[in-house]
Amino acid sequence: MASESRAARQSASTDAPFPRSRGATACEKCRLRKTKCDSRRPSCGYCLTRGITCVYSENSDDAVTGTEILQAIHRLTSLVESQKRQRNELPQQQLCISCGHHSTPPLATSPSLSSALSASQQEACPPWGPNNAPPCPVMRPQGVESILDWKIFASDRPAVCLFAQRNIPAGHTYPLPDMSFSQLARLESKFIDNIHTKNPIIDLNELHDMILDIAENGLDWSTRTCLVTLTCAIAAITESYPKIPDPMTESVICSTPSPGHEAEGGSELELAMQFWNLAIKRLGYAATQNSVQAVQCLCLAGIWYMHRMEPLEAWKYFNLAGAAWHSLSLTEFPFGGLTYNSDGPSNELTVLQALYFTIWKSESELRIELPLPGPPVLDNAYFPLTFPQPPSLTSHSPNPELVERERGWYYYLAEIAARHLINRILQMNSEVPDTPTERHVRRMIAQAEMMESQIHDWYSLLPQMFYFEIPDGYVADFHPDAMIFVLRHRYFTLRELVARPFVRLCVDLLVEEMHPSVCDRVGLFASQCVRFCMLKLSQTVAHRHQGTWYMLRITTAASLILAAVHRAQCETQQHQPRIRTTVQSVVLPEDWRSMIHQALDSAQTYFEEPNGGASNLAQIIRAVLTTDHNHPSLSWLWSSLL
Repeated sequence: MASESRAARQSASTDAPFPRSRGATACEKCRLRKTKCDSRRPSCGYCLTRGITCVYSENSDDAVTGTEILQAIHRLTSLVESQKRQRNELPQQQLCISCGHHSTPPLATSPSLSSALSASQQEACPPWGPNNAPPCPVMRPQGVESILDWKIFASDRPAVCLFAQRNIPAGHTYPLPDMSFSQLARLESKFIDNIHTKNPIIDLNELHDMILDIAENGLDWSTRTCLVTLTCAIAAITESYPKIPDPMTESVICSTPSPGHEAEGGSELELAMQFWNLAIKRLGYAATQNSVQAVQCLCLAGIWYMHRMEPLEAWKYFNLAGAAWHSLSLTEFPFGGLTYNSDGPSNELTVLQALYFTIWKSESELRIELPLPGPPVLDNAYFPLTFPQPPSLTSHSPNPELVERERGWYYYLAEIAARHLINRILQMNSEVPDTPTERHVRRMIAQAEMMESQIHDWYSLLPQMFYFEIPDGYVADFHPDAMIFVLRHRYFTLRELVARPFVRLCVDLLVEEMHPSVCDRVGLFASQCVRFCMLKLSQTVAHRHQGTWYMLRITTAASLILAAVHRAQCETQQHQPRIRTTVQSVVLPEDWRSMIHQALDSAQTYFEEPNGGASNLAQIIRAVLTTDHNHPSLSWLWSSLL
């Protein structure tokens, strides 16, 4: 597969309705005519309509502005919805508002980040409202357990819970942490760098004022103290994204101390537990309050438990946070006032919108892996925006901190757009029957091709600051930028999830009696899934963050998919050597085992933990690596689990 080029990315967004930003440079033709130029790239409106070459001077500003980014994301949503409306024969694909069913209404933001949909786009939006919300189809979990349900693993399906921890931690008392301003300021900075840029759910000016107050006046039993201690606990336990690849082993060395290493005030893990001990005593009080700070506390508690790799506890708090958010919106904004920017300095409405999407996104991620009841609480809460409104930031500010925060918002919007696509893919995959007919498979192929087009749109419309090339082979180089790394991994996940159902069709021999053209397409999609599983395994970077548990589950799922293809090819070769089956056409690299070994070794520290069933997952991967077609069963493993 050829690498995507910048030219292809630009041509994919030629017709995007980008308005001119301040300081935009006119093209040479419009400059000679002394007429207003809309500065669209690669061709302005005047040159495009007349079919002439549009040329910009060398000193023209080629940077992507905030306006362009939001317009691109809105255009992606419009493209997705227009393609969905063409599928009238598939009415069950309609999703709820929080899954991105309709386009975003006009946003009133700062000049650097403002954008608006065209009238035609607004008219195309279905009239969903609080009293006529769209149906919310149930999405089945599609993590490790769903792969073990394939027939190829039928004899090996464990009867134990793979996401439960082995040992319940004993109660422990912790001393008071260092509450000096220097310590709090250090943790505040670490929280901003590692957490806030990915989840902008706190007004940083307010957080700083709260930290100053606690440093001067000490602890109390308010939600302010709960919020500060939670941010400090999460900051202490999280690890920064690794920066230094080891040229000898091609692994990645962490640039910050891991939990257990000595840092200011003692071990970071010990310090995190000290602050958490203070926070947990105040969470009960916070849960009784109907305030923004209460919702923030409950959401941060879920983020804390994800750092601890305790997904069920995290879901409890994300669920509580969703209910608290909904209660607050009903009482404080009964008439839908959440769609307008706040004139005050606190950007409270922006924070509330970000809270909505962080809670919804966090619970949606858990539902991929866990069999949770019902849709998320916020799926049933009326919210008119597909994306949150950015805060009042200055795009061309020389302040590096503001520039990084603005970049973080662009990343946040791109992440939400990816989450909308992932949810659509998961819903599509949930509708695949256990034993599909040829008609079902043809429909699956058509749906997969449509989703591939939407994924390409998402990739093509990413801001230039997040550009990445798609690797040609099975290995992706380490990327030093954390945001680009995550977005590239999201792309790999999107492509792999689209193709995963076709692997099951191959390994469970469900398409052998179908038309050869159908089998060929199924084999190609299955080979694509294998390729992106290999790419995700090559991107196993170990550091403790909110997604560490997901990393372990993704590694295990990719390992099982590769092992399933290998086992099916061996079995068909052994029992049907003269018959060419579809699974034998799936391309499986010879070094698939070594790639799994490399991923397992990279994250060995976390695979050894009992929390979230991490050590269970490690045993599954090791069993996959030690089985072959002569000894294919993994059933010996399950008796030792838990």
